[in-house]
Amino acid sequence: MNSRVFVQINLRPLVAGLIAAGLVAGCTSGAGGGTSVPSGSGMPAASASADNSELAQPSGFYLRAWQSQALAPQYTFGTLPQATIANGVFINGLVAIPMIYPGPIYVALQSRPISVAGINAIAAEARADGLLAGSPEFGAALPGGVVAHIEIVVDGVTHELSGSLPGGPAPASATPGTDEAFAAFWDKITGLEAWLPAAFGQSSPYVPSSVAVMLTAPTEEPTGMTAKVTPWPLKGTFATFGSPLGGASLRCGTVSGSDLTELLPVLQSANALTRFTDTTGATMSASARVLVPGEAGPCAS
Repeated sequence: MNSRVFVQINLRPLVAGLIAAGLVAGCTSGAGGGTSVPSGSGMPAASASADNSELAQPSGFYLRAWQSQALAPQYTFGTLPQATIANGVFINGLVAIPMIYPGPIYVALQSRPISVAGINAIAAEARADGLLAGSPEFGAALPGGVVAHIEIVVDGVTHELSGSLPGGPAPASATPGTDEAFAAFWDKITGLEAWLPAAFGQSSPYVPSSVAVMLTAPTEEPTGMTAKVTPWPLKGTFATFGSPLGGASLRCGTVSGSDLTELLPVLQSANALTRFTDTTGATMSASARVLVPGEAGPCAS
């Protein structure tokens, strides 16, 4: 089968299943407070368009919405934030991937500039929902359940919100500061392009400044298929790459700068069956996932 579908690859059962099958397509964080504004890099500069005459980012606004679950980090490696806004640019965590085997190990993201009016609408909604004052926790997830996280910076102040992942239709109205208000806001920001369609400029590929890479045992070759063998382009060996992940024989590292310039084309041309070899002759498979501005990434678990 060779079709393309839209998938939200930060759904935890899917990620676990894909890893088990050697098909990782590419984090988690907690709640708390802070004052610093995350800095974005590797992002296309916001520019004016016919639909957006003003696309500068006001007051250091930042937004990121993601999910987490109490699973071993190798099973959540591929989870992407569903929505990120940094430096006046929206990065979409919903991606289209080819439903084939072996699938890609690197999935590119798309970005769109967002207008000041759109950013102001998001900030106004957060205030109206009572999310920028009071408790940052909304509803308790069941043991092993999925937690929804929102980090939002408004007027230079960071708010880190969390709660049980909303399920079902969002309420039409909710009392500010309640679990229902959190659910309603989550529904809006994880569907920004539908909620504020006039706020966005044209879509373009997101160029990351950092990519997380997970090295795993070589993927088994299915009957009738042969794995492609590719030299690992970075200096050093697999044994010294990154750090151990999840107490298993896995390595996880964040690649940026000139190393990313060397590695990214190799990742883009590889698939789930590709085997990489280092200078010692060691062989491993790999998975990769884009890091967005403001997140620590899966290798920090």
